[in-house]
Amino acid sequence: MAGSGRGRGRAAFTFNIEAIGFARGAALPDVMCKPPPPFPSTDNKPVPLKTGEEEDYMLALKQDLRGTMKKMPYFLAVEEDREAIERYSKKYQDSEKEHATWTPDWRRLPREVKPKKKTKKAGAKPKKAKCSEPRSNLDVLKRIE
Repeated sequence: MAGSGRGRGRAAFTFNIEAIGFARGAALPDVMCKPPPPFPSTDNKPVPLKTGEEEDYMLALKQDLRGTMKKMPYFLAVEEDREAIERYSKKYQDSEKEHATWTPDWRRLPREVKPKKKTKKAGAKPKKAKCSEPRSNLDVLKRIE
């Protein structure tokens, strides 16, 4: 039964280590325990942005468009996750979430979308109960006479 196992006297590697570039008996490189950097180092720096009046004008137009879109009533702001404890400073900060209320043009939208007002039927009037006021003893005595 001896010799039928894997270990004891056989080489640890099943391939030739010299083919990789290591000499026989040389120390192997250390094991890397940390992950590689998220971005490779850049040898070439990026080209600088264009500067001039045209680029400044286009940047101003873009920022104006963004601001206008955020102020419109159609803009849906992302709700922040509420904390378990509301902070004092956050309570009194001016919030930019306030937008003008949206009043749509109902002529452009279909009738099904328009909210309906609930109206009460004219025939069903509630009956008033006779009010029974507490009568004094004098009124009772006058009726008896």
